[in-house]
Amino acid sequence: MMIRFAIPLFIGNLLQQLYNAFDAIVVGNYVSSDALAAVGASGPFINMIIAFFMGMSMGASVLISQAFGAHDAEDMRGLIHTAVSLAIALGVALSLVGVAITPAVLRVMRTPEEIIPDAVVYLRIYFCGLSALTVYNIGAAILTAIGDTRRPLYFLIISSILHILINLLAVIVFKMGIAGVGFSTVFSQLVTAVLVIVTLCRAVGPHRLELRSLRINWAYTRRIFRIGLPGGIQTSIISASNIIVQSYINLLGAQAVAGYSATTRLDAFIMLPVQTMSMTVATFVGQNLGAGNVKRARQGVKIAVTGGLMLTAALSVVTLANGRTFLRIFTPEADILEYGLRFLRVFAPLYIILNFSQIIPGALRGSGDVKMAMFTCVGSFVGLRQLYLFVMTKFIYTPESVALAYPLTWAVAGAILTVYYLKSDWRRFEKGG
Repeated sequence: MMIRFAIPLFIGNLLQQLYNAFDAIVVGNYVSSDALAAVGASGPFINMIIAFFMGMSMGASVLISQAFGAHDAEDMRGLIHTAVSLAIALGVALSLVGVAITPAVLRVMRTPEEIIPDAVVYLRIYFCGLSALTVYNIGAAILTAIGDTRRPLYFLIISSILHILINLLAVIVFKMGIAGVGFSTVFSQLVTAVLVIVTLCRAVGPHRLELRSLRINWAYTRRIFRIGLPGGIQTSIISASNIIVQSYINLLGAQAVAGYSATTRLDAFIMLPVQTMSMTVATFVGQNLGAGNVKRARQGVKIAVTGGLMLTAALSVVTLANGRTFLRIFTPEADILEYGLRFLRVFAPLYIILNFSQIIPGALRGSGDVKMAMFTCVGSFVGLRQLYLFVMTKFIYTPESVALAYPLTWAVAGAILTVYYLKSDWRRFEKGG
């Protein structure tokens, strides 16, 4: 049952990672190493924005799913129209701010001067299309809330195919360089936004979207922010912390940045099984605790962690054995490959730790216990990570010493949360408990 539920989530996450990886493949092979570094240096800034909107979309999705379950048509209509209106308004506002502050942010991140021009071009084009991304995210959240997980996946498939084709045309045929990569991203996101809006406008029932009714209702806005803002802030803070990590890597030079960019694209695929199991176990635990079956919920967590350990161990071995071959997909340059391998050799043996720092928080979320996971993850991935980098780089400043900041903080968060989970008392969920 858990595998059946996880497969669509895995495919969706895989498509999104392929989407991101293809940019790096194209610029690394057909533009330049500086362009590859520019895409990598832009990543943490983009991820911070996306993380915030994912949290807000989750808040809207929870409220809409509750209204759907309660057959409250009026509440659904109000939430949907407010959520879409907020997505448009926030998307436009952040587009304007992002375009204006991009050069300053890159310099604060201590981005190497030689890659700043490409990074500015890429980020500004990306920000111009931010509204399309926010509208798609909220539209997909609405469809998921009413139980429709297939059409968002179909839209992602269409978007991925378009992105690949336009990317190749823009970069290889029309020689647009990194601007072509940015335009292909924006165009494919615009298509998904249009598809999801058309789908909602043609829907039959209370989730039908009427464009003339789009407006921000402040009562619904407060409800959406109350649920979505904590998650959005948590993920944004962690993503912002990664901007600081990127700034330490930037000081190692453009080739190190390019090598790290290639490694993180590969890294994202290896993390997919753990991230998917985290999402799956949250739903599994929530459903079983809601039914009063604590034993089955605990069993599901055990199966998820065990399966995750087996998958990540296998992926780690394959990655260590074939790291150079995998990284060569992103760049043919020997110096950049060496930097990528130095980062990868720190990450790969320690991916198994992610099962405890990702799947256990998913189980706790399923039980409704979100505060401990939030405080632990923010404390470890933000506070401890930055403290480690500040101290360590005073004595040893190498790709390996910087890279170690990630598995070290995964281990601390995983240990704390595993102990907390084992001591958690879920007996209150038992029938008659």
